[in-house]
Amino acid sequence: MRALRGVAAAWVATIAAATAHTLAGGGAPSPAMVAVVGILAAPFAVALIGRRLAVWRISATVLASQALFHAAFAFTAGADPAAVGSLHGHHFASLGSGLAGVVLPDAPMMAGHLLAAAATVLALYSGERMLRALGRGIRSLLSRAQSFAPRPAVPLLVAARTSPDPHPAGFILSGISRRGPPAFVAAL
Repeated sequence: MRALRGVAAAWVATIAAATAHTLAGGGAPSPAMVAVVGILAAPFAVALIGRRLAVWRISATVLASQALFHAAFAFTAGADPAAVGSLHGHHFASLGSGLAGVVLPDAPMMAGHLLAAAATVLALYSGERMLRALGRGIRSLLSRAQSFAPRPAVPLLVAARTSPDPHPAGFILSGISRRGPPAFVAAL
């Protein structure tokens, strides 16, 4: 169950991150990029999600997936044929700080990612609570239906054996095996 929750959280967060990234002014990522980031985010999400439902665990998972997606798209923006321009256009204009200038988003991009993260956490948390309540309701209905179902009054009958014994008492099976190569082979 933990793996299913983690993988679902990673994929929902990755798709929400891709959508937020595009709506906040970044180029639209290719489907291959979204798939690669979803696959890379899944093991981290499984590790972060935990066994029990907790908002902070879902938040950490979603924020990690959002950051992974943004960093991956920022690093590959020049190499991605779907990206517009040679650099990631919405980042800092002064790239003097090296790698940090390419990866750190500007205010609209940060707001877009944080808004997508908040919506994703809300959707995942309330969706999981809804699924758990639905499961409890179904279990409750099944247990009630089982209590109303009549029990069979006739005991279960077992059929008697009617076929003869495949190994009669006079036939003794041997433990000696005759399989294998012949003892003598004539060579030509």
